[in-house]
Amino acid sequence: MSDLDEFKATYFDECSELLLELEEQFSAIQEGDRDGDRLNAVFRAIHSIKGGGGAFGFDALVKFAHSFETLLDYVRDGRVELSEDVVVLCIRSIDIVADFVTAAREGEALAADYGAVEKAQFDALAKGEVAAGADPADDEEPMDDFDIDFTPVAVNFDASKPITSVAPSVDGASVWTVKFTPFSTLYERANDPLLLFRELSLLGEMSVEPELASIPALAAFEPFGVYCSWTISLVSDKASEETIREVFEFVDGDCEIIIEKGGAAPAMIEDDLPSFAALADEAKSERKFVPSGEPDDIVVPEIEGLPIAPASREVQDVPAPVAAPNVVPMGGKPAETAEEPGSGRPVGMSSIRVDLDKVDRVVNMVGELVITQSMLTQQMDDAIRDRYQELVRGIEVLAQTTRGLQDAVMAIRAQPVKSVFSRMPRLVRELASKTGKKIKLETIGENTEIDKTVIEQLSDPLTHMVRNSADHGIETPDRRLANGKPEIGTVRLSAEQAGGNILIIVEDDGGGINRERVLEIARERGVVGPDQQLTEEQIDNLIFAPGFSTASEVSDISGRGVGMDVVLSNIKKIGGSVHVRSWTGKGTRMTLRLPLTLAVLDVMLVKVAGSPYVIPLSSIVETIQNSRADFGQMPSGGKVLQVRGEYVQVVDLADRFQMVSHQDDNEGFVVLCEAEGNSKIALVVDDIIGQQQVVIKSLEENFERIDGIAGGTILGDGNVALIVDVQSLKSGNAHQNAA
Repeated sequence: MSDLDEFKATYFDECSELLLELEEQFSAIQEGDRDGDRLNAVFRAIHSIKGGGGAFGFDALVKFAHSFETLLDYVRDGRVELSEDVVVLCIRSIDIVADFVTAAREGEALAADYGAVEKAQFDALAKGEVAAGADPADDEEPMDDFDIDFTPVAVNFDASKPITSVAPSVDGASVWTVKFTPFSTLYERANDPLLLFRELSLLGEMSVEPELASIPALAAFEPFGVYCSWTISLVSDKASEETIREVFEFVDGDCEIIIEKGGAAPAMIEDDLPSFAALADEAKSERKFVPSGEPDDIVVPEIEGLPIAPASREVQDVPAPVAAPNVVPMGGKPAETAEEPGSGRPVGMSSIRVDLDKVDRVVNMVGELVITQSMLTQQMDDAIRDRYQELVRGIEVLAQTTRGLQDAVMAIRAQPVKSVFSRMPRLVRELASKTGKKIKLETIGENTEIDKTVIEQLSDPLTHMVRNSADHGIETPDRRLANGKPEIGTVRLSAEQAGGNILIIVEDDGGGINRERVLEIARERGVVGPDQQLTEEQIDNLIFAPGFSTASEVSDISGRGVGMDVVLSNIKKIGGSVHVRSWTGKGTRMTLRLPLTLAVLDVMLVKVAGSPYVIPLSSIVETIQNSRADFGQMPSGGKVLQVRGEYVQVVDLADRFQMVSHQDDNEGFVVLCEAEGNSKIALVVDDIIGQQQVVIKSLEENFERIDGIAGGTILGDGNVALIVDVQSLKSGNAHQNAA
C-alpha cells in the first residue's frame, strides 16, 4: 500500500466517524436541542469531509458538501431559519454524503445528477434568505437615505510637508497578513500545508514567505521536529477573517493562526491638499456675529477622555494607533497552552489508529500466553509446590499479570454500542413517516462497551428488531388514543452488562404479539402441527421461524418473513441468544444476550464420560452433589430437579452427547445454570475439575456447527475441550453426536 493509499484509508476512517457524529448531532437537533455548539459541530464535520475530499480530488463529493456547508453556515449566522423542513433536508443529505464517501472509497461513480435535488434546495434556501434579509450596509449606495449636505474634505495639517494619501484600489481589495505556525500533530494527521496554501490562493492574490530562522544546525536537527512557519500576504476583495479561518478549519487545533488586516490595498497618490491653517483663516473671515457673545467667548465643552488643545498649539504628527493583531490559535486555545508543561512539544493526539489485524494478532498471542500459563499451573503437583515455593509464587504472579494483560487487550478491542445505537433514530423516523405512526425512540446505556467483533454482527439484528417493533408493535395514533394510550408510541433501546454478557433490550409499548394470529399462521404454513399445544413463550418464539410473517401484504418494511430469522441466525453465530416476552395490549420486550468478548472466557472445567468439557462461568448459578440433589421423574420419562420449591429441567451431558459414563449416579455433580429469560437448567456431569480461563476457538470455522456446543478450546495439557452451549441445551430436543 502506497503512502497515498494509507492517507486515503485514514481519511475514510475519519469520514465514518464524522458521519456518525452528524447523525448524533442532528438527532439531538431534531429533538429540540439547537445549541450553537451543535451547529458549529455539524458545520465542522461537513467542512472536514469536504476539505479531505478536495485534497484527494473527489470532486462530486466536494461540490455537494460545499453546498451543504454553505447552508449550514447560513443557519449558523441566522440568515436561514433552522425549521423542521431544513432539519429533515439535512438528515436526508447526510445519507447522500455517506453515499458519495462510499463511492469514493470503492472507486465507483454515482449518477451525474445524484443529490441534485437536495443541492438545488440548498442553493435555493441560501439565495432566498440572502435576498430577503440583505444588510443595507452591503448595498452599492448605502447613503441613499442619509440626507445630510456634507462633503468630506482632505486637508494637510502641516503645510511644510507634502502628503501622500492612501486610496483604495479600484476593486476595493484589502491586504491580509496570515502567520501560519503548524504543530507536529498537523503532520501526524497526514496534512500538507501546500494544500492549505492552494485553497487560500483561491481567495485572491497571494504570496508566501517562509520563516527559516528556527531551523537548527544539522547536529541538533530532530527528524520529527517542526521548525518552519510561513507568513502569507493575501490581497482579496472577498476575503474576511471568517473565510480565511475556514481554510484552516480542517487542521483545527493542529496549528496557530495569526490574522491581521492591513486595510485597503494601497494606491499611492501625491496630493496637493489645502493647508489646514489656510482653511481656518478662510473660515474665520466668513464667521458671522453670534448674539450671545463674542466668538472668542464661545465655550467648547470638554468630552471626557478627549481634552481640547489650545488653538495656538502647533498640531503635531501623531502616529495612528496600531490595532493589536487578532491572535487566536486554532481551536480557541491560548498560544501558551499549545505545549504540554515541561514537555517542550505540542499537545499530541489522545488516540492513534491501529489496524484491527494488528490488534487481533496481539489477542491471539495473549491467548497462547493464557494456554502456556495454564499448562505450567497444571504441571505443578504437590511435591513441586512443597519443594519450589519461589517457583510457585512466580507462576502465581505470572497468572495475575497474564490476566491483567488479557483484560487490557480486550479493552482495546472494546467499543461502545453507541456506534450501532446512533443509526436507529433515523430508521425510526423513516418508519414513522412511512407507516403514518408517531414513534419516539429512547436509548439507554449507549456507552456500554462490547467486543468490536460482536459490534460488527449487531447492526442487522438490531435493525430488524427495531423495524419489527415499529411496524408490528406500535399502533396507529387513532388506535392508541382509543385504547387510552398516548398517541406517540415509544421504542426503548437499552444496553447493560450482566456478568460476562451484554444484554441488548428492544422494548415497545405497543399492542404486543397477537398469539392467536401467530398460531393460526404457523399452522397454516405447517410450522406447527394442527393438534400441537404450545405455551405462550413457544408461540412468541414462532416469529423467529424462517419465512414467518404476520403482515397481510408485502411492503418495503415487512411481509417477506426474513427479518426475525436473520436476528436469530446472526445472534447464534456470535454465541448469543434471543428471548421474547410479550404482554397483550401493553407491549413486547426482546432481549439479546451477547458474550462480552469472543476471545477469552472464564469457565468451569468438568469431566463427562472421561472427556473434558467446559461450561461458561457466567451461566453457572451453583453446583450440587448428586447424593444431595432432589431429583424427580416426569411422566414422559425425563428428570427434574427440585431447588428451593422450583422444578428445573435436568440434562445428563453423557446421555445428551450419546456417551457412556461409568460413574455411579450418586457420585456425580449437578451444575445448575441460568438460561435465557431467568429460566434454569441442571447439567449432570461426572466430576468438577476446577475454574480457569480458556481461549475460544470456533468450531464452525474449523469443523461445523454442532447443536449444544458453542465452540472449543485447547487446555494446558494439550487436550481439546468443547464449550457447552447452555441455552441450546435448554431449548433443543434433538440429540446429535458431538464427540
